[in-house]
Amino acid sequence: MLLLQRHVNESVIIHNKQDPTDYVVVRVCDVYPTGDVTLGFIGDDFNIVRTEIFQSGTTLEESANEELNPKEVTSNDQHKPRYYG
Repeated sequence: MLLLQRHVNESVIIHNKQDPTDYVVVRVCDVYPTGDVTLGFIGDDFNIVRTEIFQSGTTLEESANEELNPKEVTSNDQHKPRYYG
């Protein structure tokens, strides 16, 4: 495991070893006093799924529906998502 320290608006790039143009940017958007972190993901042709959904055997279609129609709202959901280009 690689551990990195990043600050708000700093990012890392994850790319395919054979094709560096095939990449995902992971950016730290917000860090809250509670320790919660908001991450932004930028990339084409990638499915990004939370670990608990991926490991539960949920299909990609079901996870897409969950993101479009959330079943429950938690206190972390009160923050509006933002895009940092």
